[in-house]
Amino acid sequence: MGFGRVLWTGIVGMIFLLLTSWISFQFLDLTSSVTGGLIQNLNVGLASLGALIPGIGNIIALIVGPILGLFLILIFPIHWCLMYRPDDVLLLISVTLPWILACSMICGINAKTPGKGIRTSLAIGIGYLILALLVYFLLPMIPMVGPLIGGIIDGAVTGLTDLPYVLAVSTAILEGCLVGAVFGGFIGSLKYKPAGSEGKQKSKKTKAKEEDDKEPSLDDAHCTNCGAKLVADNDFCTNCGMKL
Repeated sequence: MGFGRVLWTGIVGMIFLLLTSWISFQFLDLTSSVTGGLIQNLNVGLASLGALIPGIGNIIALIVGPILGLFLILIFPIHWCLMYRPDDVLLLISVTLPWILACSMICGINAKTPGKGIRTSLAIGIGYLILALLVYFLLPMIPMVGPLIGGIIDGAVTGLTDLPYVLAVSTAILEGCLVGAVFGGFIGSLKYKPAGSEGKQKSKKTKAKEEDDKEPSLDDAHCTNCGAKLVADNDFCTNCGMKL
């Protein structure tokens, strides 16, 4: 798989992760899970914007929901869920499901070997890791508001995860894409065809067709149709009756 193809599939996979994060946010109430119930029904509140702000309310909900879900997926590591909420199965599902779905979908489209499935899944994680770190380090460079927004994000992430932003994001993304890589590799193995197997199948089909098209013939001693020994000066095979 060339670099260009890896880049392209990584970008598509990143879009898939954005969409699947919305599933956790909307249907599994991801916000309530990661905050321990402190913030509840935010998904319902966003969905009601359509009635409160006719016209643009639904558009806002469709944009904010996936972005907020993705942000939560990218800052909460799987090990954090296991350490702080070992009995909360729904939280673990909410955090890992987007990675599993996104990696499985892109690998179902693109990967034809286990190796491609793993590399494609890792490309999604590396892409988001680069993006998340760039935002963090470039945001303070924005005049006036940049340092303030950066400080708010860093403080919020540290308060929620007990980890600094860089460490939280790095572990969350790497752990998530590794889980996705397991499923991506499995999808690739289902589509894997060993080299030469297709050629062997074609060769067998060609050989079988040639044998079917082959007409029985005679030689000087035996009938090639049945293999019986021929009788001299006989116009037919004494065993199968084929005309000589």
